Amino acid sequence: MTIAAYIVVALALSITDMILTRRCAEPFPIRLSTGMVMALAISVIQTILYVTGMAIGDMLRLESTTDANIFSRPNAYIALGLFIIVILKLIMPYLRREPKLQVFNLTNAKAVVAMAVATGINMLLTGLAMGFCSPLSGHFHLAVWPLLVMAFLFSYLGIMFGRQKVNMRPRRWIIVASVLLLGTAIAAVVNS
Repeated sequence: MTIAAYIVVALALSITDMILTRRCAEPFPIRLSTGMVMALAISVIQTILYVTGMAIGDMLRLESTTDANIFSRPNAYIALGLFIIVILKLIMPYLRREPKLQVFNLTNAKAVVAMAVATGINMLLTGLAMGFCSPLSGHFHLAVWPLLVMAFLFSYLGIMFGRQKVNMRPRRWIIVASVLLLGTAIAAVVNS
């Protein structure tokens, strides 16, 4: 995987964070200084889950001692399947006419941690898919820093938008994030 793939995946996952924090900050507005700490906590927890998934995917990746590239195509197909699962998890709630989306209380620290872990399952599955495509060793900084920085910035932006009640059209943003994830998965299959 190239650095562009890591950045695109981080951008797609950060867009989902922005939509979630915007939805939660509208009914539970918080101060921006508190929001900054919460955005940092969310991004750290989700990055840890992402890297954990990548390490697990790296351990589960099919490899051969004789030929290093013999299983690159099956690994890419496994990653594609995991990406499709994440995309379906993201997009299915928004396909209903009246989507019933979970709202977390941002004024409660335990609820924020629960939100980060609950939404971090998508990060874990995406990291698992990325681990099947590339090893974690040598790519650790490429995986961690784009996601950590973008998740923090987009989560904080979502909190600001939620406080101001900015209309964002979340269905379109989720479709953009899904297309970015699908494009990365297809590129992994093509390049394998």
